Amino acid sequence: MAVAGPATARRAGAPAVAAAAALLVAACADGATVIRPVIDLPVNDPDASASPLDTITLTVAHAGNDTELVSQTFRRGQTLELPGVPFGDDLVVHMSGFVGQSNVAYGRTCVIGVAADAAPAAPHLFFSREVKFASTAIAPIARIGGLGVPYLGTALLVGGTGADGRSVPEVERFDPLTGALTVVGAVLSRDQAVQALIGTSPPRVVVIGGAVVGGATGVDGAKFIEVVDDRRIERVDNTDMARVDLTATALTDGRVIAIGGKPPGGAPLGDIDEIAPLPDTTLAVRKLAAALVAPRSGHTATRLGDDVGAPVLIAGGQDAAGAPVAAAELFKPLSGQLADSMLFKHDMAVPRHHHTAVLMPDGSVLFIGGFDTLGQPVSALELFSVDAGFVAVGELPKGAGLVDFAATTLPDGRILLTGGRESSGGQAVNNAYIVRLNFNQTVDVVSTDHLAVARAGHQAIALCDGTILISGGTTVPLPAERYNPPPDGRR
Repeated sequence: MAVAGPATARRAGAPAVAAAAALLVAACADGATVIRPVIDLPVNDPDASASPLDTITLTVAHAGNDTELVSQTFRRGQTLELPGVPFGDDLVVHMSGFVGQSNVAYGRTCVIGVAADAAPAAPHLFFSREVKFASTAIAPIARIGGLGVPYLGTALLVGGTGADGRSVPEVERFDPLTGALTVVGAVLSRDQAVQALIGTSPPRVVVIGGAVVGGATGVDGAKFIEVVDDRRIERVDNTDMARVDLTATALTDGRVIAIGGKPPGGAPLGDIDEIAPLPDTTLAVRKLAAALVAPRSGHTATRLGDDVGAPVLIAGGQDAAGAPVAAAELFKPLSGQLADSMLFKHDMAVPRHHHTAVLMPDGSVLFIGGFDTLGQPVSALELFSVDAGFVAVGELPKGAGLVDFAATTLPDGRILLTGGRESSGGQAVNNAYIVRLNFNQTVDVVSTDHLAVARAGHQAIALCDGTILISGGTTVPLPAERYNPPPDGRR
């Protein structure tokens, strides 16, 4: 690829062309290699395209390491060819674009392996202006709602409602390593399902709950669980998970804990169920003896860290009368019990339901959106920590989506908020914001680049190259977008 401009590289998601740069791995006499990365670029998006540039710097490093193994800077017009790359199974290719001394563009590959006896698959590198949403040539199936699942660095798109108002059965997978969007199979029709990773080596995705059309009442709970990965989809019949507005939380040991929810049209439950993988690829589902003090639906259940036995914070949701539940509860996976409600006594600053909870870098939990006691969208933000409980930390700005938005953790620990609606049934917005937690437990919310398309009920999935894939949230098939965060945290 020449530094002169994007026309010499590959447009993201477009067919390969003769001028596209390929990852060329040629063994050298000294036991090193020569690398030329496959570069994907925004499509018809000059604001995000990384051109014109004065120089490009290409480096290779071990994943998670700031030490550069090899590095070279290329002037305009020079071919991007990096010799002397050592062998390794955890290498990352980084590419930075400069105008003068200003670093304005960035891209990196996912982790690759380079060995003496085998050429690695040619990894792709998405290269665009920093902090920009860039349009791609990838057009996933139109789906509103559904699940966007980060899976082993890729994105799985599951369920949702299509342009015809029916459930979307196809499960799509986007792999940033190859730039390919593929269909891996089909799930059964249902709405409002939840998901979590199950198992550890490697994990798979368990999809549970949701509503299906049928039964005496016209709508019934899904009496099955589906297990999805990048190759296949399997179904396990089970009636215990036939409910909506429940949560599914992955534990560090590979189990999944399903909490609360309700049968469609029924009252909230206090049930806590354990779902565990078995060696024959089936699942063991059992109801635990512990039960919620306050049965609830439309709540969140957030694991407080990655330590073995990290507790799960259960917050918000609706009770049998439809009112938001103020009191939080704490589930302890090692004992299979809830914390004593007389000792763990924490109420939300603004009781809410159908909200979003995001684990922050310091182990606190940020609560965003949802509906209050009057059924109105909540703009107030609150933060939970074990020491301080729930504390109000500000408001979302006017123009931010309060419902049907997506919240995605960036590589540097900040939160990207995209799209949504300011009110139920309102117009989708194309606004996006960055949420940052400060050292003094305050929160800043600042605007960033706008989405190319207004979206609500969309998916925003963190990929292994550090970019965020934005898909769906529209009634017609439209190109996906990728948000390109700053290089911080993307080593």
